[in-house]
Amino acid sequence: MKKKLILVAAPPASGKNAVTAKIAEGLGHAAVFDKDDLCPLVSRVFDATGNERDMDGAFYREHIRDAEYGTLFRLALSALTFEDCVIVNAPLGKEIRDTAFMTGLKADARERGAALYVVWLLSSPALCRERMAKRGAERDVKKLADFESYAKTVRYDPPLALAEANAVDRLILFGTASPEAFEKSLKNTLEILKEAGD
Repeated sequence: MKKKLILVAAPPASGKNAVTAKIAEGLGHAAVFDKDDLCPLVSRVFDATGNERDMDGAFYREHIRDAEYGTLFRLALSALTFEDCVIVNAPLGKEIRDTAFMTGLKADARERGAALYVVWLLSSPALCRERMAKRGAERDVKKLADFESYAKTVRYDPPLALAEANAVDRLILFGTASPEAFEKSLKNTLEILKEAGD
């Protein structure tokens, strides 16, 4: 299949933005949908309802999260009508472990003539904590205040069940721990994705 739906996924502060940008640049042309681009809308919902802007809180999980991710995927799937390559950049903490959801997404992509790829960034709590501290984002303040407790709620291990259950066309593991690992992984990832487009 020439068309591709590529999910760049991993815990927060794993380096998804940098990897997404390099993949899009390396492929030459891609429509990119970043979950962070929905943050202004999500912030308005918090403000309008008088709730604290807490992306890990109960209000977000109960009333916003599923609608936010649903919107992200609807936009990405719609874009496949016009684009050969669509990239979604998001943590996908819940979805990526749900093989039934991912199998359904694969079917949705195939209906549009696209193969589904997941690029999972290999990371660790220590690496993510270091990057969170460095980027200084407002959304990370609570996480960093008690990072050990936060880290226990996050899965850093690769979603290998996706490949085992045939829930994706290809699971690609991407190392970001060093510049050398990043460059090696980028080269490997682009080779796989470009080969799939031939």
